Amino acid sequence: MLSKQGGSSSQSSRHITPLSALLDEVVGDLGISEKIIECNALLVWNNVVGPSLAQYAQPIRVKDGILEVAVPSAVWRTQLKFLAIDIVNRINHNIGSENIRELRLINRQHKKVQGEAT
Repeated sequence: MLSKQGGSSSQSSRHITPLSALLDEVVGDLGISEKIIECNALLVWNNVVGPSLAQYAQPIRVKDGILEVAVPSAVWRTQLKFLAIDIVNRINHNIGSENIRELRLINRQHKKVQGEAT
């Protein structure tokens, strides 16, 4: 049975929580919010560094605020060292957090993508 108070007053007393707020709460309760931020850092890499650099330098993982990046040679490692502070700042800006503190550059050939020039 409906209340005699009317629909409008009882509805206005209810608090409607946006789905995004509920998801943020669940993610926080699960303790995975930092992992999601770390994954976002990997996802924005290509946009942050651009296609030319992304072709040669690929993010591997984030651990304790350090983004590990595979580079094919010492030449590319040296080039990225000069850009590292700017790249970290742009990644943090894109993910809306200061979780990434530094880049760790690792000499490792990345796998060729089908159709990629040799």
